[in-house]
Amino acid sequence: MKRLIVLPFALLLGLSFQVSALCLYVSESYSGIIEGKMELTAHGPFIITPAGGCSGASIDANVSPGGAGSAPRIAIERELGGGWQSVANSIGSSVSYVGGFGTYRVRLDNPDAISKSYSGSVRYGR
Repeated sequence: MKRLIVLPFALLLGLSFQVSALCLYVSESYSGIIEGKMELTAHGPFIITPAGGCSGASIDANVSPGGAGSAPRIAIERELGGGWQSVANSIGSSVSYVGGFGTYRVRLDNPDAISKSYSGSVRYGR
C-alpha cells in the first residue's frame, strides 16, 4: 500500500525536476567604473527566447561597490518599440524580473558626484 502512495509523488517530483531542468541558465559577471552622476549599461543587450527551453524571461542581477561606499543603483530594461523601458528597479544591490521573451540589458545609475568602481553578475534563462 505504501508503494502506491509513494509512486505518484515520485513521478511528480521527477517530472517537476525535468521541466525546470529544461531551461538553460547563463551566469555572467561584469565590472568597471561608473562616473559620478552617470548611467551606463553594465551588461547586455542579451536575448531570451523559447529556444533554450524556458517558459519566459527570468533575470536576477546584482552589483557591489568596489570599495567603500554604496553600490550604484541597478535596473533591468527591456527593448520595446525601438527604445528601452525599465521593467525592474532597485535602490538596493540586487534586482529580479520575470516576464516575456525579448531583449534585455542591465543598467547602473550612480547618483553620487564621485566615481565608483563596481562588480556584479547576472543570471538569466536563455
